[in-house]
Amino acid sequence: MKSTPLSAIDIGSNAIRMIVGEVRDHRLHVIRKIRAPVRLGKDVFHTGGISKETLEKAEDAFKEFREINRSMGITSCRAVATSAVREAKNQKEFIEKIFKKTKIKIEIIDGIEEARMIHAAVQREVDLSKKRIMLIDIGGGSVEITFSENGMMSATQSFPMGTVRMLQKLHKRNLNENGLKVILGEFLPTLSSFLESHAGHAPTEWAVGTGGNLECMGKLKLQLLKRGPDTLVSLNELLEIADRLEKLSVKDRIEKLKLRPDRADVILPAILLVKTILRQAGVGKILIPGVGLRDGLLWSLAESQNFT
Repeated sequence: MKSTPLSAIDIGSNAIRMIVGEVRDHRLHVIRKIRAPVRLGKDVFHTGGISKETLEKAEDAFKEFREINRSMGITSCRAVATSAVREAKNQKEFIEKIFKKTKIKIEIIDGIEEARMIHAAVQREVDLSKKRIMLIDIGGGSVEITFSENGMMSATQSFPMGTVRMLQKLHKRNLNENGLKVILGEFLPTLSSFLESHAGHAPTEWAVGTGGNLECMGKLKLQLLKRGPDTLVSLNELLEIADRLEKLSVKDRIEKLKLRPDRADVILPAILLVKTILRQAGVGKILIPGVGLRDGLLWSLAESQNFT
């Protein structure tokens, strides 16, 4: 059956992202990616709800997504919301207003379903058979850690320790970036318990990282360390990158490294998270395949349409 364009929307805590693609010859061909810098987590992790101003920004983003669907003749679009909307006390109002304005239906998915779709996307790009791999997805509100054995998910857990959430905790305590290690330390017992239970009984060959922050780490490896490839970063390289970033203010990261404002403030927390997870699991390198939840969503749509 001939494929037609499909679209997927990932409503995260740091941004809302849309991807348009089609499946041809059992491969996903990305046609377009759109990113709306709507930080839902800033509101939710501070006040418990999505503010009127942020809701209006989200509506504008979804109106743009609706027009893209219309202009490209897309009839199959799947939109899912993760950590921030899951926790928002006014999630019902958010979902209903978006649907009323754009007719795009939003699903709220839990961390396990999020991890499952990410695993499915990674599996299309990386040979996971006959291997034991740890998948790490760093989001604004949560971190999903999944163990995969011989291509099958064997364990997964979602941790409420995303980058935007960490920044909000710093803000509440009136701490600067030096306080990130204190915030991260509060999550260590739960994280360590999970990793000891699943990383310790058999060697984990390497990790796979997904999400915009991981892709940014690969680019920073090229930019700051002048080394390639940007698809594989070692623990030692992460330490070097973190050391360079800690010496730069958020303003300097924007001006000198050309990072987006909503990436410049979350990238250091993200690196500290990845570094901690790798150390705790005894893994020395992380592969960055450049796929994530949005790709998994597109594959799920393609499979439902029999395009695979």
